[in-house]
Amino acid sequence: MTNEQLLGKSILLTGATGGIGQATALQLAREGALLTLSGRSAEKLEALAASLEQETGVRPSTIVADLSRAPQVEKLLAEATAERGLDILVNAAGVGLVKPLENISPEEMTLTLAANLYGAMLLSQAAVKVMTPKKSGHILHVVGILGKAPMAQASVYCASKYGLTGFLQALRAEVSRRHNIKVTGLYLGGVDTPFYDNPAIEMKVQRDKMLSVSDAAGAILYALTQPAHLVLGELTLQPESHQL
Repeated sequence: MTNEQLLGKSILLTGATGGIGQATALQLAREGALLTLSGRSAEKLEALAASLEQETGVRPSTIVADLSRAPQVEKLLAEATAERGLDILVNAAGVGLVKPLENISPEEMTLTLAANLYGAMLLSQAAVKVMTPKKSGHILHVVGILGKAPMAQASVYCASKYGLTGFLQALRAEVSRRHNIKVTGLYLGGVDTPFYDNPAIEMKVQRDKMLSVSDAAGAILYALTQPAHLVLGELTLQPESHQL
């Protein structure tokens, strides 16, 4: 049975080809949402769209975009909203960086801040411009638990995520009452995804004790399907063994 709050809703999902993104795309498609999927790999997007079509009978739209580039974000929103507007934005995009500060290059710092903070701000700004005229919408960012809990060897990554937390808190104060746009930050801890296959992640983890991508996607759906009169500003979900 589909959820009436998501059925027929126009949803833009960025970072769609990542572990959390793919699981979320599947759950949203099963709920009858009208999906536009975005990521940096056309090949991966097309493969995901084909699998969702096989699962649900409906093929989502796909748009390749690099969120750290303002012109591409502007083009993404223009194309994604041209026919059916935008009801919900879910941003699951981002890059990881966990290593000692002295071993981090300026290029790695720039990439992390651009992908996790600057891109998220650009995306939110573009979404607000689309949602403001109709006085409704929901913006959800998968921030991660390191956006509110510091961790050794994650200084630059934490900086990008703490920055996003501050941005979302201020954005919520700006648009929630004035424009009836909900803003949610999702703080997931320890999700078993390809995030930990990245050589930039220098840490040992017990992946079998982490949250699953289905757990993460379920938290996103929970946040998106709260009653209209409620605003779920922040949601934290951690595995029992990986609490920070």
